[in-house]
Amino acid sequence: MFSISNKHEEFFDYLITNANSFKRGAIIAYEAMNDLTVLPERMKEITELEHNADKTNLDVMVQLARIFITPIDREDFYNLTCSLEECIDNLHGFLMRVDMYHIEKTTPAAVEGTKVLVNMGDELNAIFELLKNIDKNQAELMHHAERLNRMETEVDKIYRQEMSRLFMGDVPLLDVMRWKDIMGAIEETSDKVEALGNLIKGVIMKYA
Repeated sequence: MFSISNKHEEFFDYLITNANSFKRGAIIAYEAMNDLTVLPERMKEITELEHNADKTNLDVMVQLARIFITPIDREDFYNLTCSLEECIDNLHGFLMRVDMYHIEKTTPAAVEGTKVLVNMGDELNAIFELLKNIDKNQAELMHHAERLNRMETEVDKIYRQEMSRLFMGDVPLLDVMRWKDIMGAIEETSDKVEALGNLIKGVIMKYA
């Protein structure tokens, strides 16, 4: 079995840090969709999270360049950390759209969609906590990764239903344009998380 003992396990801590940032970003998005009055404050927080995630990602790159032996292939670490950073970037982009379009009233679909993103954040946190012991936690890791796939399907369903509602003809055109883009950002974020989940599955199968 593959062992990662005494092989710079701090690399996993970088991933855990950014997984926590994604979870917090998803909570911020969910809170903003429940109460738009908190948006200015939440924008500041998620912008800081995005900047911190960039810094963490850079720290990983620097460490990968310095250290010869890593717990898993440096290419796998690189792909995982970059994919996770993209997920956080997407959350930031989602809230930027809400702010830029001067949204004054939220929708049930946006609340639902961001709630699923919070649940996806829970799964990512669990995955990266377990990843330090891939061989021991293989079955549990695969379970969490599969849950990410199901959640992405759930967001797809919410997105399709909302697009159907928007294009029924009784929603003002400007609102259609705004919410099509905003809901698209939620859906794209869930796609990014699912793609990360698929990368994680590949790592599990490679090292377990």
